Amino acid sequence: MKKLLQILLIGLLILSCNNKNRTETKTFGETEMEIKDYSEEERKKEFEYLKTNVFNGLENLNDGFDSESIYYFSESDFETVLDRVERNGIAIFGIEPWLNGNFYDVLSFEDYKTSANDPKWYEKAFAEFKSRGKNLIYSASYQVPKKLLTE
Repeated sequence: MKKLLQILLIGLLILSCNNKNRTETKTFGETEMEIKDYSEEERKKEFEYLKTNVFNGLENLNDGFDSESIYYFSESDFETVLDRVERNGIAIFGIEPWLNGNFYDVLSFEDYKTSANDPKWYEKAFAEFKSRGKNLIYSASYQVPKKLLTE
């Protein structure tokens, strides 16, 4: 199941990138999003940025059932994550809730026919998941703008 989930996340990233060598710039407020592959070093910086600026002070509910680089949050903590993501102009490619330790569902920006850095899609997706009345935990796939990685 873990491998299937990782393949799904990688697939979402690949679909959003269209072409490895092409750079598409999208503007979100003051932040420019470069939709292209990041180097391994940039991915490490991105993970550190997320831990410091987005996940800080929140409880990671991943107790080892998934890769340690994938953080899972309660509904209330994930709401905080979404607020911080929006404030920092970070893109979200997909939201994956889990129920009782099992994959539950996934929604992506493509389901809403918008860009990954449009907060309307992930707010709507999160509201949809919350309305189901399940005790879900949430993870997401993110892309931090390169501009934020150099600050």
